[in-house]
Amino acid sequence: MDIEAILQKTLKPALGCTEPAAITFAVAAAIRAIEGWTPQNPGIMMTAFSPEDVESIRVSMNRGVFKNAYSIYIPNTGGDKGILVAAALGPWCNPDLGLSIFQNLQESDVLRGRRLVAQGKVHIEIARAQDTDLFIAARARIRTNAGIREGSSVIRDEHTNLVHLACDNRAIYQRGASQTQRNSAEDIEEFARLRFKDLALMADTIPESVYPLLNKTIEMNRRAAETGLERPLGLGVGYFGAQALGDRKEPGYLSGGAAAGSDARMSGYPIEVMSSAGSGNQGMIATIPVYAFCRDNGVEEVRQLRAIALSHLVTLYVTLQLGYLSSLCGVAVKAGIGAACGLTYAMGGGAAEIQRAVKIMAAALSGMICDGAKPGCALKVSSAADMATRAASLAMKNIDVSDENGIVADTAENTIRNLKRLNESMQSAEEKIIQIMQEKL
Repeated sequence: MDIEAILQKTLKPALGCTEPAAITFAVAAAIRAIEGWTPQNPGIMMTAFSPEDVESIRVSMNRGVFKNAYSIYIPNTGGDKGILVAAALGPWCNPDLGLSIFQNLQESDVLRGRRLVAQGKVHIEIARAQDTDLFIAARARIRTNAGIREGSSVIRDEHTNLVHLACDNRAIYQRGASQTQRNSAEDIEEFARLRFKDLALMADTIPESVYPLLNKTIEMNRRAAETGLERPLGLGVGYFGAQALGDRKEPGYLSGGAAAGSDARMSGYPIEVMSSAGSGNQGMIATIPVYAFCRDNGVEEVRQLRAIALSHLVTLYVTLQLGYLSSLCGVAVKAGIGAACGLTYAMGGGAAEIQRAVKIMAAALSGMICDGAKPGCALKVSSAADMATRAASLAMKNIDVSDENGIVADTAENTIRNLKRLNESMQSAEEKIIQIMQEKL
């Protein structure tokens, strides 16, 4: 397998929460399709639309996207948040920026978006998507010199994975698999079938060509963590938690950095992070506790980079089992497990210790639900990062959770399969979460 390609697939820069960014991306792509934009034909000059030029914007999304875009702050908007705003910003955003689509937002763009919402031109609905846990379909009607034109887009499976673009109901782009894409898909399918002892071996053989990407991941996420540690952003979970601890080697201090990065991005602070398997918070927890442990314990640089690579590889591995948007909390059962594996490796552990860490994490945090992206996610990041550090330490002391314990199985792989079954059984719980959110909306 091409480990470098797999890591490049899962590690992507993101500004703000990834679900609102995906909604804005879908709307922007639909509108640019009218002008001939496709992923294969980027760089089209953006037309200066006014709110009066926009007849309507309609976005359909599955429950997972709705849940995570429902009430989260959007960077560079001055405190605006939520799905309607994310969709309304699409006409003035550049889809070439991917998950960093909010990067160049101007105050004038935000005012135009607010006007669209106030005029009732933005419409949202929840769709029951088939065979995918991430679905967004956008349709925009725009008044042009040639009359009313309509653009549409469809995203599936991953946040910026455009599978269809149309202009005036005529398809202009249909995602077809190139040979490179087919090879990548085969690598991912093979990767999803690995065992944890294979992942541990993979960490030992991380090619040097991946080191720049891993160093960039550390740098971006460290900057976000430091931003949240400098001042109380969001709920201030990381800031106040770290302030209360004097010993940098305390598990709570390590989790404080990850929580501080989550505080920063969940508050709408305009700082990019390196997301992992589609989530910025997963990127924070899969990176910062491992980095902080290695920094404070003198772990050599190569082992540090391999440990962080393993953390993100495990995060992707679990994501491929549970889905990119799951009913269970991703920072706990995806990146939390990833961080526990990375920390165990950084502590000198091998395949046996890593598998024990997976089972300990599943025993501790398997019941944590995902009730959408919000400032309170920093609390879950803190809890998961703290538990990941403890799980790694316990695993290194030969503590093993037997398969007599609830959903924990005889192996780490079977434990993840049980997590998948648990996640799949929670559809009614997720519907209730959505109902509660809609009542509040």
